[in-house]
Amino acid sequence: MRDREILIDRTCARCGCEYEWGVHINFFAQRVGFSSEQVTSLTHGSPSDPCWSSPRDRLLVRAADALHDDSTISEPLWELLSVEFNEAELLDILLLCGWYHAISFAANAAGVPLEPNAPTFDSVRALDNAGSAREALQLANLDPDEVLRLVRAAMTEDLSEAGDLTSLAVVPADVDLEVSFTSREVGVACGLRVVALLCEDSIGPSVRFRALVADGDRIAPGQHLATLSAPARAVLAVERTALNLLSHLSGIATATRTWVDALEGTGVSVRDTRKTTPLLRDLEKYAVRCGGGANYRRGLFDEILVKDNHVAVAGGIGRALDRVAAAHPRGAVPVQIEVDSLDQFDEALAHGAGQILLDNFAVNDMRVAVERARRCSRDVRLEASGGFVLGEARQVARTGVDSVSVGAITHSAPAIDIGLDVVMPADLQ
Repeated sequence: MRDREILIDRTCARCGCEYEWGVHINFFAQRVGFSSEQVTSLTHGSPSDPCWSSPRDRLLVRAADALHDDSTISEPLWELLSVEFNEAELLDILLLCGWYHAISFAANAAGVPLEPNAPTFDSVRALDNAGSAREALQLANLDPDEVLRLVRAAMTEDLSEAGDLTSLAVVPADVDLEVSFTSREVGVACGLRVVALLCEDSIGPSVRFRALVADGDRIAPGQHLATLSAPARAVLAVERTALNLLSHLSGIATATRTWVDALEGTGVSVRDTRKTTPLLRDLEKYAVRCGGGANYRRGLFDEILVKDNHVAVAGGIGRALDRVAAAHPRGAVPVQIEVDSLDQFDEALAHGAGQILLDNFAVNDMRVAVERARRCSRDVRLEASGGFVLGEARQVARTGVDSVSVGAITHSAPAIDIGLDVVMPADLQ
């Protein structure tokens, strides 16, 4: 998917198709691991930009540019591509760029309006030149207004109406302060976009917040993640709330990345669950994406998961699925059913289930379920669940399931130790 998105985003940007480019940036950029610098480079930059450290990524940008500029690929570039990609992939590169050229021309000619809250070409340039935390959140597929309400509530919880009594008593009003958010351990950064909005909103136009890494980047002990310069009282007022959010979300991203790394090369994805902190679900699911994981449903309203209690009330697997089919014609909403035995699995398969959650299955039973699903004439997606630990990840993946759901990446992820290092103002030394 990352390869495809590089080609699609670059092609649409070079064609000036803000609509199609915005749709893909909004929904896929974070999921495939693009940093804000890479999004900006795909839109306004070149394949030689330093954000492209991967030769594969750089070659794809070059290929999209060559097809756009010359309608062909030179022999030297083709030789480089042939080393990295097989024949089928090379053909896909050509056809994909051609297809999105056609889509771009059609959308531009028809004047298709941008989707609500979609990023714009200018917003990405502004973000690169340092600008808007709101735009950064939109690029991450987060609602800036919802995040703003959350950070304001968090600040109110800490300050109430009286404010920071300690800083008001101890810190002079005319002193500015520069601080650095610094990691104390290995992990994956997440929450910098949220902290940027918190600082902009709480401190105002005098704030200078600069992210030194992107959400989703791996971080090391002693690494500076961001700097903040503002009046000292304001910095100290936001310190704890900012660190709480940054440490918590980075912990989730780090836990997710640990699972993703453990499953690397298996083709099995890591998915989250609804086991999230109340009111923090969207941010925690964003942290999962930053760690390389995938999101399941946001809540009870957007997808159907028939669990054991639903089955018990309905009177069985078959009856539960029949009632779902009656209430929602096939394809209206995604439907998954949870089973805890091979008998229930067979019943779900017989009733046309397309997504089945194997809950607390032994590894051998998972293999049996996969074999039976593969013999089915339709595509059946299987997900493993049930509290297995990291050391069992590859054993579960080898059964052939499509994904694993891990509630622990949100409900039990330890916070990453991140501190605030102060650069002491000269007049206070």
